[in-house]
Amino acid sequence: MRQPVGPSFIIFIYFFSFSVSLFQPPTRTHAIPLYPIRVILPERATRSRELMKIIEILSAILLVICLTPAGLPPADALPILPSGKENPLPLLYPELESLPAPPWVVEGLRATYYATVEGGAVGGGQAGEALIQIDLVALEGKTAVTSTSVYVRGPLGSLRPLTGAGHGSIVPAGLGDFWASPEVLEAAAEGADDRVTIIRGPVEVAGTNYQGIRFEVSHGGVRYSITYDEETGLLLHHRYDILAADGSAVETGIIDFRNTRQLEIPWAGGSSPGWLSPGLTMTYQGQTVYEIPGTVPSPFPVTLTAEVVSAGAKSSLIRWSAGGDGGRLIPVRSAAGVYQLMGFWLPSAALAIDDGGDVDSDPDTGMMITVIQNDQNGVVFEETNGQDYRRLLTYDKATGKLLTSYEEQLTEAMTGTVQKTWLELAV
Repeated sequence: MRQPVGPSFIIFIYFFSFSVSLFQPPTRTHAIPLYPIRVILPERATRSRELMKIIEILSAILLVICLTPAGLPPADALPILPSGKENPLPLLYPELESLPAPPWVVEGLRATYYATVEGGAVGGGQAGEALIQIDLVALEGKTAVTSTSVYVRGPLGSLRPLTGAGHGSIVPAGLGDFWASPEVLEAAAEGADDRVTIIRGPVEVAGTNYQGIRFEVSHGGVRYSITYDEETGLLLHHRYDILAADGSAVETGIIDFRNTRQLEIPWAGGSSPGWLSPGLTMTYQGQTVYEIPGTVPSPFPVTLTAEVVSAGAKSSLIRWSAGGDGGRLIPVRSAAGVYQLMGFWLPSAALAIDDGGDVDSDPDTGMMITVIQNDQNGVVFEETNGQDYRRLLTYDKATGKLLTSYEEQLTEAMTGTVQKTWLELAV
């Protein structure tokens, strides 16, 4: 059963401002100048506990969920695109929900996209940019499980995960976050009617030429332009325009393919832990503190509860809620799978590995993952960009459960403000 999740990442840009761009956009004729995003905290004298609490909750979500927070969808929601917007193609081609994935779509595959957004939450005619990475963490029958992360520039110019952004998905294998069945694309008739316009032709993306097929369709107040490579089904480009009542675009997102690569995960698969079962809940408790030179740190308590929504042989979906204030629900989910790094659990095959060392170095984001400890006290993974971001996840050596989570990041270069969040599984 389809369980897509995830709002557009741009809803969190309310908390960010923009500066000079350091990205190199993929090759395309409609490239636009864009700006990276960095966190801006209030002045020391006017810093409010309310805003700090909001930032603390968003940071904790990213920390514990381990890559993939996402909005809870309605029951009849469609599969999603890298931007988090719904993909309307199943409304036109329902057979996509029963077809297998293309042969090149395999577990451990990562796709990277360059994304820009103008209008909407950004406002003022400015634009935001990011890299979006989608990992295929499991294939189970006719469903695919993906985990999406969003990266932006930090205060020192290096990329790091965007707090509160990303999504997890369980979708039909025939229509994933970054692919569609070539069988359906081949059969689609070029032309236009009252539902869709289909155009075929050559397209160049990231310096490579493709024979593309573009679908232009409007659905739910959004105008879409979605282009696939008609031979492989790879998603090359998509654009969305959120429309006002008069038909004008109030927000525009443009997402372009950059590359794919196969992650070399040491444990190469395995199965999900036996303790995972729908309805299981786990609680994490800790605190977030902002260390500002010359001031006394003010910690904020954090409590998050994880509920297993679904559990398969190789994957799971987790729903999260925040403690305090009556256990207010945070509408987020995460996806985890056997071909995943820094996830909610470690598969059984990973627990059999006794060594440590370098695990992955991503050439697009600069993020490095290393096993820095592997003994009877647990398996500790470190993720860092080597400058202003570091995250440590500790897993139980016997069960693969996530035991503790620690995140440290520079939030403001001028003041030297550092945010630290620590959480531990409650016994």
